[in-house]
Amino acid sequence: MNLCIIQARMGSTRLPNKVLKKVNGTPLLAYQIKRIKLAEKIDKIIIATGDDKSNDKLADFCKKIRIFCFRGSENDVLDRYYKCALKYPDFKNVIRITGDCPLIDPKIIDATIELFEKGKYDYVSNTGKETFPDGMDIEIFTRHALTQAWHKAKLSSEREHVTQYIRKHKKFKQGNLPAPADFGHFRLTVDEPEDFEVIKFLIKHSKITASYLHYISLLTKNPKIMFINLDIKRNEGLIKSLKNDKKYDK
Repeated sequence: MNLCIIQARMGSTRLPNKVLKKVNGTPLLAYQIKRIKLAEKIDKIIIATGDDKSNDKLADFCKKIRIFCFRGSENDVLDRYYKCALKYPDFKNVIRITGDCPLIDPKIIDATIELFEKGKYDYVSNTGKETFPDGMDIEIFTRHALTQAWHKAKLSSEREHVTQYIRKHKKFKQGNLPAPADFGHFRLTVDEPEDFEVIKFLIKHSKITASYLHYISLLTKNPKIMFINLDIKRNEGLIKSLKNDKKYDK
């Protein structure tokens, strides 16, 4: 049984309220959920957001679309994931997807989960080597690995970025799903205003079932759109966290 937890919040410093920004009248989070539901290997979807008042609108939206919203720590996202997973003890594995990936590809989700299941891994992602476009990021890990991380992660970067502790320790059996070619320079995520312009273009010119290869094809045919956000660094938030790392004070 696979539980998909989407972390999302309204208080992004670079693009506030991004998950509820609309394209064709549909909020990006709703679009993302529709795409995730196309995956065959996900059994339940939960939104996990922070307990800050700024996220009340997000919680109300989840209620409106009948998706359960878990409220937890604003900054200790590892704690948020752990306590959210505790509410669903029947689910053995947890899939982590972030709310800034509205174009997430359901077939990549299924392929990542399939690799995880076949190899009997503790943790699998498609970001060990970043060959998929930014915005196609998927991680799956066992409940046991999540519990271990929650108990032992001590650095602020490990608490903010859920799987940092797991990825750093070889005691966890880890796997990576590579893309068929290196598409890592493409940017299909939404962190900045420029990203939103690209995402808006892609949604307006694609079906809900479109693959990531379709998006890449569209961008290569429309270089003016493609170059809007290509100079933005990948994993900027994580890089900043690692630079300012310190022992986490609960």
